[in-house]
This record gives sequence, C-alpha cells and structure tokens, in this order.
Amino acid sequence: MSTSYCEAWFRARKVATKPLTEAEARKRHEKKGALYTVLLGDSARPSTIIEIVSLDSLQVEYYDESLRRVGYYQFVIQSNGQLFMVAAGFNQFDGDNRMPIWSRRLSFKPNGQVMSFEEDHIRDPGMETVVEKTVDVSLNWEPYPEFGDYASIARFHRDKPAAEQVGVTG
Repeated sequence: MSTSYCEAWFRARKVATKPLTEAEARKRHEKKGALYTVLLGDSARPSTIIEIVSLDSLQVEYYDESLRRVGYYQFVIQSNGQLFMVAAGFNQFDGDNRMPIWSRRLSFKPNGQVMSFEEDHIRDPGMETVVEKTVDVSLNWEPYPEFGDYASIARFHRDKPAAEQVGVTG
C-alpha cells in the first residue's frame, strides 16, 4: 500500500493540503507534536488517513471508494506512554447516498467503561440509543507508531491483535 504525507486532510473538499515529502514528514514526526497527516492508498483517494494531531493525540479515519468516512478511531497517549483508543465511530451508507443510514459512536475509558451512541437515520432520525457497560479494552492499547510503521495503528478490525491480522502468530 502506498504512503504519502501532507499537513492535513481537508474533509469538506476531500483533498490533501500542503503535501509533504517523506523527509519533511519524518522531521515533523521526530519533532514530537508537529502536525502532519499520513495518507494510505492513493493520495487522491486514500483508504486510511492517520492524522498526527499532537504529541499526545492522533486520529485514524477510514474511507470508502466514494471518500465517505466509514469509521474513525481517536487515540490519546496515557501516563504509561502507550496510546489508548478513547473514541470510535462507524457509519453505514446505502448506495451512492452521501448521508449515512446508520451510525454509532463509542467512548472508552481505560477501566473498561464504554458508552455507545447509536442512531438509525432512516427509521428514527435524531433519536439515539445510548448504552453504557464495561468491556475488555485490552485491544484499545497501541504503542505510539514509529515513523513509517503504521500497520498496527491503521488496522480497522480491532477484534484481533495486529500481529494476528497480518498473519504473524506467537
């Protein structure tokens, strides 16, 4: 999968702003806290975008072939130096429709508390179903990615460890 870099992804126009060379992006990565964005896939139609927001936060977004955001994960660095996924969101689309027909947002805490907000935009627009429970959040933890090594943080399906998803087993 090809990788390119830019300063940011302009969501409304669905374009990269201020393209960066690999060397420029690496410099920002090493600076810790300097904004840059990683585009995985075609730079004009990326499938995954990793936005390095600051030293302590990053967001991973997933797009379909029509550049509709089908999901995202937000990570925040914790006191142990690891990233923890604090939020996730998913959208389901029908045909070429730009608006989702269903969406879910999740908010996680390291102690396993999760709040789920779900909306069926067709049957009950504007009505959210809210559920709070405790779950196993062991797969929400990630090491801060080394420059150029985005496989683990970029994985969409988080029900298995990264090594298992890419065919590496213990």
